[in-house]
Amino acid sequence: MRITIIIVILTIQVSCKKGNETNIKSENSTITELTKCNCNNEAITKYHILTNKAEIAICDGDFDRASKNYSLAFREIKKPFGHDVYNAALSNQLSKNLDERNLNLQLLINNSEDLSMLKSIFVNTYIDENLWNSFIEKRTTEYDSRLRNEFKSIWERDQLFRPMYDTHGDTIQANRIINMNRILSITDSLGFPSQIELGFRKSLRGQNHDVVLVHTSQRRSSDKDIIDLEPILCKAVNEGRFDPEQAIAYLQFQNDKDKRNFEVYSTWQYRHPLLPDSLNDQIWLVNLNREKYERANEIRKKWNADQLDDIAIKADFISRSNIPFIFTSVMTFIENMPTDLTPEEALKRYKMKTSDKKPFKEK
Repeated sequence: MRITIIIVILTIQVSCKKGNETNIKSENSTITELTKCNCNNEAITKYHILTNKAEIAICDGDFDRASKNYSLAFREIKKPFGHDVYNAALSNQLSKNLDERNLNLQLLINNSEDLSMLKSIFVNTYIDENLWNSFIEKRTTEYDSRLRNEFKSIWERDQLFRPMYDTHGDTIQANRIINMNRILSITDSLGFPSQIELGFRKSLRGQNHDVVLVHTSQRRSSDKDIIDLEPILCKAVNEGRFDPEQAIAYLQFQNDKDKRNFEVYSTWQYRHPLLPDSLNDQIWLVNLNREKYERANEIRKKWNADQLDDIAIKADFISRSNIPFIFTSVMTFIENMPTDLTPEEALKRYKMKTSDKKPFKEK
Protein backbone atom coordinates (compact mmCIF):
# COMPACT_ATOMS: atom_id res chain seq x y z
CA MET A 1 0.00 0.00 0.00
CA ARG A 2 2.81 2.39 0.96
CA ILE A 3 4.61 1.68 -2.34
CA THR A 4 1.47 2.42 -4.34
CA ILE A 5 0.96 5.77 -2.54
CA ILE A 6 4.55 6.83 -3.21
CA ILE A 7 4.19 5.95 -6.88
CA VAL A 8 0.98 7.95 -7.17
CA ILE A 9 2.53 11.02 -5.49
CA LEU A 10 5.59 10.85 -7.74
CA THR A 11 3.38 10.49 -10.79
CA ILE A 12 1.30 13.54 -9.89
CA GLN A 13 4.41 15.65 -9.29
CA VAL A 14 5.85 14.80 -12.70
CA SER A 15 2.55 15.22 -14.48
CA CYS A 16 1.91 18.66 -12.98
CA LYS A 17 5.19 20.11 -14.25
CA LYS A 18 4.79 19.58 -17.99
CA GLY A 19 7.10 16.64 -17.56
CA ASN A 20 6.34 15.13 -20.95
CA GLU A 21 8.54 17.36 -23.13
CA THR A 22 11.43 17.42 -20.67
CA ASN A 23 11.46 13.67 -20.17
CA ILE A 24 11.12 12.84 -23.85
CA LYS A 25 14.27 14.86 -24.49
CA SER A 26 15.94 13.01 -21.63
CA GLU A 27 15.00 9.70 -23.20
CA ASN A 28 16.52 10.66 -26.54
CA SER A 29 19.70 12.23 -25.18
CA THR A 30 20.48 9.18 -23.06
CA ILE A 31 20.92 6.90 -26.08
CA THR A 32 22.85 9.11 -28.50
CA GLU A 33 25.85 6.79 -28.30
CA LEU A 34 23.73 3.75 -29.28
CA THR A 35 22.65 4.93 -32.72
CA LYS A 36 25.43 3.13 -34.64
CA CYS A 37 24.54 -0.35 -33.39
CA ASN A 38 24.77 -3.45 -35.56
CA CYS A 39 23.85 -7.02 -34.58
CA ASN A 40 27.37 -8.31 -35.27
CA ASN A 41 28.21 -10.27 -32.11
CA GLU A 42 29.34 -13.60 -33.58
CA ALA A 43 28.65 -15.60 -30.42
CA ILE A 44 25.08 -14.28 -30.09
CA THR A 45 24.41 -14.79 -33.80
CA LYS A 46 25.64 -18.37 -33.42
CA TYR A 47 23.37 -18.80 -30.38
CA HIS A 48 20.29 -17.85 -32.39
CA ILE A 49 21.31 -19.96 -35.39
CA LEU A 50 21.68 -22.99 -33.12
CA THR A 51 18.43 -22.44 -31.21
CA ASN A 52 16.61 -22.05 -34.53
CA LYS A 53 18.12 -25.35 -35.69
CA ALA A 54 16.95 -26.90 -32.42
CA GLU A 55 13.39 -25.66 -32.96
CA ILE A 56 13.33 -26.97 -36.53
CA ALA A 57 14.61 -30.33 -35.21
CA ILE A 58 11.73 -30.33 -32.72
CA CYS A 59 9.30 -29.77 -35.60
CA ASP A 60 10.91 -32.77 -37.34
CA GLY A 61 10.45 -34.89 -34.22
CA ASP A 62 14.23 -35.26 -33.82
CA PHE A 63 14.51 -34.36 -30.14
CA ASP A 64 18.04 -35.71 -29.77
CA ARG A 65 19.28 -33.35 -32.51
CA ALA A 66 17.39 -30.53 -30.82
CA SER A 67 19.09 -31.33 -27.51
CA LYS A 68 22.54 -31.25 -29.07
CA ASN A 69 21.87 -27.89 -30.73
CA TYR A 70 20.63 -26.38 -27.47
CA SER A 71 23.70 -27.67 -25.66
CA LEU A 72 25.97 -26.02 -28.24
CA ALA A 73 23.95 -22.80 -28.19
CA PHE A 74 24.15 -22.38 -24.41
CA ARG A 75 27.95 -22.22 -24.64
CA GLU A 76 27.67 -19.01 -26.66
CA ILE A 77 25.73 -16.83 -24.18
CA LYS A 78 26.16 -15.68 -20.60
CA LYS A 79 22.68 -16.87 -19.63
CA PRO A 80 20.26 -18.39 -22.16
CA PHE A 81 16.69 -17.20 -22.52
CA GLY A 82 14.15 -18.96 -20.32
CA HIS A 83 12.07 -20.34 -23.17
CA ASP A 84 15.18 -21.91 -24.72
CA VAL A 85 16.17 -23.62 -21.46
CA TYR A 86 12.60 -24.87 -21.12
CA ASN A 87 12.54 -26.22 -24.71
CA ALA A 88 15.88 -27.89 -24.04
CA ALA A 89 14.45 -29.54 -20.90
CA LEU A 90 11.51 -30.92 -22.88
CA SER A 91 13.78 -32.06 -25.72
CA ASN A 92 16.13 -33.81 -23.30
CA GLN A 93 13.15 -35.45 -21.61
CA LEU A 94 11.79 -36.74 -24.91
CA SER A 95 15.21 -37.96 -26.07
CA LYS A 96 15.92 -39.62 -22.69
CA ASN A 97 18.92 -37.36 -21.97
CA LEU A 98 17.85 -37.18 -18.35
CA ASP A 99 21.06 -35.77 -16.85
CA GLU A 100 20.87 -32.82 -19.25
CA ARG A 101 17.15 -32.47 -18.51
CA ASN A 102 17.94 -32.23 -14.81
CA LEU A 103 20.51 -29.49 -15.43
CA ASN A 104 17.96 -27.56 -17.51
CA LEU A 105 15.28 -27.87 -14.84
CA GLN A 106 17.64 -26.78 -12.08
CA LEU A 107 18.63 -23.70 -14.11
CA LEU A 108 14.96 -22.84 -14.63
CA ILE A 109 14.17 -23.27 -10.94
CA ASN A 110 17.18 -21.25 -9.79
CA ASN A 111 16.19 -18.35 -12.05
CA SER A 112 12.45 -18.35 -11.37
CA GLU A 113 10.25 -17.06 -8.58
CA ASP A 114 6.89 -18.51 -9.65
CA LEU A 115 7.30 -22.17 -10.60
CA SER A 116 3.61 -23.05 -10.99
CA MET A 117 3.61 -23.31 -14.80
CA LEU A 118 6.85 -25.27 -14.92
CA LYS A 119 5.71 -27.67 -12.23
CA SER A 120 2.32 -28.24 -13.85
CA ILE A 121 3.99 -29.28 -17.11
CA PHE A 122 6.70 -31.58 -15.76
CA VAL A 123 5.46 -33.08 -12.49
CA ASN A 124 3.28 -36.20 -12.88
CA THR A 125 3.79 -36.08 -16.65
CA TYR A 126 7.54 -36.49 -16.96
CA ILE A 127 8.91 -36.57 -13.40
CA ASP A 128 7.53 -37.46 -9.97
CA GLU A 129 7.05 -35.18 -6.96
CA ASN A 130 10.13 -36.58 -5.19
CA LEU A 131 12.48 -35.60 -8.01
CA TRP A 132 10.89 -32.16 -8.23
CA ASN A 133 11.37 -31.68 -4.49
CA SER A 134 15.03 -32.61 -4.84
CA PHE A 135 15.46 -29.74 -7.32
CA ILE A 136 13.73 -27.39 -4.89
CA GLU A 137 16.05 -28.48 -2.06
CA LYS A 138 19.08 -27.55 -4.20
CA ARG A 139 17.52 -24.27 -5.30
CA THR A 140 19.73 -21.16 -5.24
CA THR A 141 18.86 -17.63 -6.36
CA GLU A 142 20.67 -16.84 -9.60
CA TYR A 143 19.22 -13.38 -10.18
CA ASP A 144 19.23 -9.97 -8.49
CA SER A 145 16.19 -10.08 -6.17
CA ARG A 146 16.30 -6.36 -5.39
CA LEU A 147 16.39 -5.38 -9.07
CA ARG A 148 13.69 -7.92 -9.89
CA ASN A 149 11.42 -6.36 -7.25
CA GLU A 150 12.08 -2.91 -8.69
CA PHE A 151 10.95 -4.09 -12.10
CA LYS A 152 7.78 -5.48 -10.59
CA SER A 153 7.16 -1.94 -9.32
CA ILE A 154 7.82 -0.60 -12.81
CA TRP A 155 5.10 -2.92 -14.13
CA GLU A 156 2.73 -1.79 -11.37
CA ARG A 157 3.42 1.87 -12.12
CA ASP A 158 2.73 1.29 -15.80
CA GLN A 159 -0.66 -0.22 -14.97
CA LEU A 160 -1.76 2.62 -12.68
CA PHE A 161 -4.87 4.36 -14.05
CA ARG A 162 -5.08 2.19 -17.16
CA PRO A 163 -7.42 2.14 -19.01
CA MET A 164 -8.72 5.55 -17.80
CA TYR A 165 -7.07 7.37 -20.71
CA ASP A 166 -9.67 10.15 -20.96
CA THR A 167 -9.27 11.30 -17.36
CA HIS A 168 -5.69 10.20 -16.56
CA GLY A 169 -3.91 10.32 -19.92
CA ASP A 170 -1.22 12.78 -18.77
CA THR A 171 -0.50 10.74 -15.65
CA ILE A 172 -0.24 7.51 -17.64
CA GLN A 173 2.18 9.24 -20.01
CA ALA A 174 4.21 10.58 -17.04
CA ASN A 175 4.45 7.06 -15.65
CA ARG A 176 5.68 5.76 -18.98
CA ILE A 177 8.43 8.39 -19.08
CA ILE A 178 9.55 7.69 -15.50
CA ASN A 179 9.72 3.98 -16.29
CA MET A 180 11.50 4.45 -19.61
CA ASN A 181 14.11 6.72 -18.09
CA ARG A 182 14.78 4.18 -15.35
CA ILE A 183 15.25 1.44 -17.95
CA LEU A 184 17.72 3.68 -19.81
CA SER A 185 19.56 4.54 -16.60
CA ILE A 186 20.05 0.85 -15.75
CA THR A 187 21.05 0.17 -19.36
CA ASP A 188 23.81 2.76 -19.05
CA SER A 189 25.19 1.26 -15.83
CA LEU A 190 24.54 -2.51 -16.09
CA GLY A 191 23.43 -3.19 -19.64
CA PHE A 192 19.87 -3.61 -20.86
CA PRO A 193 17.95 -5.32 -18.01
CA SER A 194 17.48 -8.92 -19.00
CA GLN A 195 17.39 -12.55 -17.96
CA ILE A 196 21.01 -12.13 -16.82
CA GLU A 197 20.04 -9.87 -13.90
CA LEU A 198 16.32 -10.61 -13.58
CA GLY A 199 16.05 -14.34 -14.20
CA PHE A 200 12.93 -15.81 -15.81
CA ARG A 201 9.26 -14.93 -15.54
CA LYS A 202 6.55 -17.51 -14.86
CA SER A 203 5.71 -17.61 -18.59
CA LEU A 204 9.43 -17.96 -19.49
CA ARG A 205 8.92 -15.14 -21.99
CA GLY A 206 10.22 -11.59 -21.68
CA GLN A 207 10.40 -9.41 -18.57
CA ASN A 208 8.07 -7.19 -16.53
CA HIS A 209 9.33 -3.99 -18.18
CA ASP A 210 8.40 -5.22 -21.67
CA VAL A 211 5.03 -3.55 -21.13
CA VAL A 212 6.83 -0.17 -21.03
CA LEU A 213 8.48 -0.93 -24.36
CA VAL A 214 5.14 -1.94 -25.86
CA HIS A 215 3.45 1.26 -24.75
CA THR A 216 6.41 3.39 -25.86
CA SER A 217 6.46 1.84 -29.32
CA GLN A 218 2.68 2.26 -29.61
CA ARG A 219 2.96 5.93 -28.58
CA ARG A 220 5.67 6.50 -31.17
CA SER A 221 3.40 5.16 -33.92
CA SER A 222 1.40 8.40 -33.66
CA ASP A 223 4.01 10.77 -32.16
CA LYS A 224 7.49 10.71 -33.67
CA ASP A 225 8.86 12.90 -30.84
CA ILE A 226 8.68 9.78 -28.68
CA ILE A 227 11.94 7.88 -28.36
CA ASP A 228 12.92 5.49 -31.18
CA LEU A 229 13.57 2.09 -29.61
CA GLU A 230 15.57 0.69 -32.51
CA PRO A 231 19.12 1.56 -31.28
CA ILE A 232 18.34 0.39 -27.74
CA LEU A 233 16.84 -2.92 -28.86
CA CYS A 234 19.54 -3.53 -31.45
CA LYS A 235 22.26 -3.22 -28.80
CA ALA A 236 20.28 -5.42 -26.40
CA VAL A 237 19.79 -8.12 -29.06
CA ASN A 238 23.46 -7.90 -30.00
CA GLU A 239 24.45 -8.53 -26.37
CA GLY A 240 22.10 -11.50 -25.91
CA ARG A 241 19.84 -9.51 -23.59
CA PHE A 242 16.65 -9.31 -25.66
CA ASP A 243 14.70 -11.70 -27.84
CA PRO A 244 15.00 -10.69 -31.53
CA GLU A 245 11.36 -11.62 -32.13
CA GLN A 246 10.21 -9.14 -29.48
CA ALA A 247 12.42 -6.47 -31.01
CA ILE A 248 10.89 -7.06 -34.45
CA ALA A 249 7.38 -6.80 -32.99
CA TYR A 250 8.03 -3.54 -31.12
CA LEU A 251 9.67 -1.93 -34.15
CA GLN A 252 6.66 -2.91 -36.23
CA PHE A 253 4.45 -1.25 -33.58
CA GLN A 254 6.41 2.00 -34.01
CA ASN A 255 5.12 2.22 -37.58
CA ASP A 256 8.06 4.31 -38.81
CA LYS A 257 7.95 4.81 -42.58
CA ASP A 258 11.62 3.84 -42.95
CA LYS A 259 11.08 0.67 -40.87
CA ARG A 260 8.19 -0.93 -42.72
CA ASN A 261 10.12 -4.12 -43.42
CA PHE A 262 9.92 -5.31 -39.80
CA GLU A 263 7.55 -8.21 -40.52
CA VAL A 264 6.19 -10.16 -37.54
CA TYR A 265 4.61 -12.70 -39.94
CA SER A 266 1.63 -13.61 -37.83
CA THR A 267 -0.32 -16.72 -38.80
CA TRP A 268 -4.06 -17.32 -38.67
CA GLN A 269 -6.50 -20.17 -38.24
CA TYR A 270 -10.27 -19.91 -38.68
CA ARG A 271 -12.50 -22.55 -37.14
CA HIS A 272 -16.12 -23.64 -37.09
CA PRO A 273 -17.55 -26.96 -35.81
CA LEU A 274 -19.34 -27.64 -39.09
CA LEU A 275 -16.28 -27.10 -41.30
CA PRO A 276 -13.95 -30.02 -42.17
CA ASP A 277 -10.72 -30.48 -40.24
CA SER A 278 -8.75 -29.70 -43.39
CA LEU A 279 -10.03 -26.11 -43.16
CA ASN A 280 -10.07 -25.76 -39.37
CA ASP A 281 -6.44 -26.93 -39.11
CA GLN A 282 -5.14 -24.93 -42.07
CA ILE A 283 -2.47 -22.32 -41.26
CA TRP A 284 -2.83 -19.06 -43.19
CA LEU A 285 0.08 -16.70 -43.85
CA VAL A 286 0.53 -13.06 -44.83
CA ASN A 287 0.50 -12.91 -48.62
CA LEU A 288 3.65 -10.86 -49.24
CA ASN A 289 4.99 -10.33 -52.74
CA ARG A 290 8.48 -11.64 -53.47
CA GLU A 291 10.21 -8.30 -52.94
CA LYS A 292 8.60 -7.72 -49.52
CA TYR A 293 9.21 -11.33 -48.52
CA GLU A 294 12.90 -11.16 -49.34
CA ARG A 295 13.32 -7.75 -47.74
CA ALA A 296 11.62 -8.93 -44.53
CA ASN A 297 13.95 -11.95 -44.42
CA GLU A 298 16.95 -9.71 -44.98
CA ILE A 299 15.99 -7.48 -42.04
CA ARG A 300 15.21 -10.50 -39.86
CA LYS A 301 18.60 -12.05 -40.59
CA LYS A 302 20.32 -8.82 -39.55
CA TRP A 303 18.45 -8.98 -36.23
CA ASN A 304 19.11 -12.73 -35.64
CA ALA A 305 15.38 -13.41 -35.98
CA ASP A 306 13.74 -16.40 -37.70
CA GLN A 307 13.29 -16.53 -41.45
CA LEU A 308 9.68 -16.47 -42.63
CA ASP A 309 9.72 -20.03 -43.98
CA ASP A 310 10.88 -21.29 -40.57
CA ILE A 311 8.13 -19.37 -38.79
CA ALA A 312 5.53 -21.06 -40.99
CA ILE A 313 6.98 -24.51 -40.22
CA LYS A 314 6.97 -23.80 -36.48
CA ALA A 315 3.44 -22.38 -36.54
CA ASP A 316 2.19 -25.51 -38.29
CA PHE A 317 3.94 -27.72 -35.71
CA ILE A 318 2.50 -25.80 -32.75
CA SER A 319 -1.01 -26.11 -34.21
CA ARG A 320 -0.70 -29.92 -34.45
CA SER A 321 1.37 -30.78 -31.37
CA ASN A 322 0.18 -31.48 -27.84
CA ILE A 323 3.66 -30.90 -26.43
CA PRO A 324 3.81 -27.35 -25.05
CA PHE A 325 7.01 -26.06 -26.67
CA ILE A 326 7.55 -22.28 -26.76
CA PHE A 327 8.56 -20.71 -30.10
CA THR A 328 8.63 -16.92 -29.67
CA SER A 329 8.54 -16.25 -33.42
CA VAL A 330 5.12 -17.92 -33.69
CA MET A 331 2.19 -15.57 -33.23
CA THR A 332 -0.89 -17.47 -34.26
CA PHE A 333 -4.34 -15.94 -34.08
CA ILE A 334 -7.19 -18.43 -33.86
CA GLU A 335 -10.67 -17.13 -34.62
CA ASN A 336 -13.63 -19.30 -33.71
CA MET A 337 -16.54 -18.31 -35.91
CA PRO A 338 -20.05 -18.04 -34.39
CA THR A 339 -21.56 -21.47 -33.82
CA ASP A 340 -24.99 -20.46 -35.09
CA LEU A 341 -23.74 -20.18 -38.69
CA THR A 342 -24.95 -22.75 -41.19
CA PRO A 343 -22.27 -24.76 -43.05
CA GLU A 344 -22.79 -22.58 -46.11
CA GLU A 345 -22.49 -19.35 -44.10
CA ALA A 346 -19.41 -20.64 -42.28
CA LEU A 347 -17.71 -21.56 -45.55
CA LYS A 348 -18.56 -18.18 -47.08
CA ARG A 349 -17.11 -16.36 -44.07
CA TYR A 350 -14.04 -18.61 -44.10
CA LYS A 351 -13.35 -17.73 -47.73
CA MET A 352 -13.81 -14.04 -47.01
CA LYS A 353 -11.42 -14.16 -44.01
CA THR A 354 -8.71 -15.95 -45.98
CA SER A 355 -9.06 -14.10 -49.29
CA ASP A 356 -6.02 -11.86 -48.65
CA LYS A 357 -3.81 -14.65 -47.24
CA LYS A 358 -2.01 -17.73 -48.54
CA PRO A 359 -2.19 -21.26 -47.13
CA PHE A 360 0.83 -22.91 -45.53
CA LYS A 361 1.97 -25.92 -47.56
CA GLU A 362 4.61 -28.35 -46.37
CA LYS A 363 7.56 -28.60 -48.75
